[in-house]
This record gives sequence, C-alpha cells and structure tokens, in this order.
Amino acid sequence: MADSVGSTVPYVCRTRYAGEWIPVEYSRTFTTTAPAQVAPRQYFKVTFDSSPIKAVADYNKLLNSVSMNYETPANAKIIGYWLSGGSNLGSAHQWVERSGSELRVKSDGEWAGGVEFDFPNLNVILRAPAGPASLTTGVGGSGFDDTSFGWYRLQPVTNEWDPFECYADPAEPVVFSTTQVAP
Repeated sequence: MADSVGSTVPYVCRTRYAGEWIPVEYSRTFTTTAPAQVAPRQYFKVTFDSSPIKAVADYNKLLNSVSMNYETPANAKIIGYWLSGGSNLGSAHQWVERSGSELRVKSDGEWAGGVEFDFPNLNVILRAPAGPASLTTGVGGSGFDDTSFGWYRLQPVTNEWDPFECYADPAEPVVFSTTQVAP
C-alpha cells in the first residue's frame, strides 16, 4: 500500500533586477506517493505531484523554461518514468531529463504572470536493492549552478529576461518519502 506525504520546500532563491542579483523568499509544496515498505528487489512506484504555479504578475510579465528537479533513491535502480496529468499547460511540451538518480521535469511553454498552471506528475518505477535499506526521495539540485526549481521571467518594469533560480538548502534537506526495504 502506498502512502501520500505532503512536504513544503523552503527554497534559497534569487533573481536579477536591472542587472543586480537579489534574494527572493519562495517555497513550494509537493505530495509524494510511495510505499512504506517493499521486499528486496521488488519493483515499486513513486509519484511526485507539485502544487500549481502562479507567478506574481507584478514581477513576472511572462515566464518560460520552467524546470523542477527531483531526487530518487541512489540505492534503488530507476526502471522507467513518465509524466501524467497537469492543467492549463496549453500547447507546451514537458519532458524528463535524467542525471544519475535525479530527474528534472522541463517545459518549453510560456505563461503570463498571474496565470495558474499545474505541471504534470512525475511517476517513477524503481527496483529495490537486494538487502535491507532505507530509500528516500526528495528535492534534486544543490545550488544555483544545479537548481532545484526555476524559470526565466520577463520583468514588467525593465522588460528584461532574467532567471528566477532556486535550490533546496543541502544543510536542511527535505525528505519527500521513505520506503524501507525489508524481507
């Protein structure tokens, strides 16, 4: 049986305004569904569901190149992954890029600030290791050069495109789910 767990990620974020980097306070919520326990070598599914995005129109005339990074258990094997659901995505295309145990969901869409849209869920099939283990999922990314979440925004006042970059502080990790491997 799978458990659903809600988590809030308090990101470390920044953006540029008129060429200067400024810090931004930002957090997002996620619901992760994963089994509490699996047998050794068992296949199991984890689903990551991010809350809808609604960029503040006062700071974002348009936004594009949205991406979200997830961490799967390094000691489990990724068998496959796919996207499902989502809303108000228009003709935007979303895809997944893999780097080791991290999966980044990206989009080529563009949205107006103040318009809510919901990225698709990321579904992952994993295979548990052969022995006892604790398999955790969480936020991928570790800094501004390896972001956890972000987009590019058209700033309404300066009319310049600038990044909005966020990462989850590695010193305060947020665990989305924990699955125990036990015989």
